[in-house]
Amino acid sequence: MKEIHFFVDRITGGIATLLYKGGDFTATLPTEALPDGIREGAWLRTLFETDEGKKSEIAREIDSLMDELT
Repeated sequence: MKEIHFFVDRITGGIATLLYKGGDFTATLPTEALPDGIREGAWLRTLFETDEGKKSEIAREIDSLMDELT
């Protein structure tokens, strides 16, 4: 699991602009995907990990769609 931190630089029209490493990288996300009450100037801790269950679920869905096409 990898933990990184983002700074909430600004929020405009329900879209938050997040800075990583002082602005070397930016990301935008809808505020609905962030914690309730998020504000400009906040710091976010994010954990990244692989989701093998989701990978398997999507593979099954693709297989099912392919079966329907043939």
